[in-house]
This record gives sequence, structure tokens and C-alpha cells, in this order.
Amino acid sequence: MYSTDLKIPLSAFAAGLGDHRINTALCPGGKERMRRLMNVVASNRVDLGVLVTHRYKLDDIVAAYELFANQRDGVLKVAIAP
Repeated sequence: MYSTDLKIPLSAFAAGLGDHRINTALCPGGKERMRRLMNVVASNRVDLGVLVTHRYKLDDIVAAYELFANQRDGVLKVAIAP
């Protein structure tokens, strides 16, 4: 296990972070994790459709990007259809 010191600027203490301890760790195996996730999705064991909160036609893509960029109306994911 690796350990490094994280230097937090003094301005962070003014923001109320001075009384918190931050622990971090490396999480190896990204490729393997993605392979497993894709297997779960491919086997229909998880419904990712619930993450799509808004649907737009391709002609309205500018409005879709604007909504997502400003995180309005409870947006999680936007689906664009032709």
C-alpha cells in the first residue's frame, strides 16, 4: 500500500475543511472492472434506462446540451434520438 501526503492549501481551512481527515487509495484493475460491468449490462441484470431522465430529438441537441451543462430539471442523462 502506498501513502503520500496531500498538501491542502490554507484557503481550504477557511472553507471548513480543517477538521476533516482525507484518506485515499489506489483502485487498480480498471480494465477488468469495465469488462465485468459490460458483462452485467449485456446480460440485462441492471436497467440503465432509469438513468435517462430526458429525451431529445437530434434537431433539439443544442437545448439538450444546455440542459445537461446547467444541470437543471433533475437531469441525470440525456438521450438523443434521430
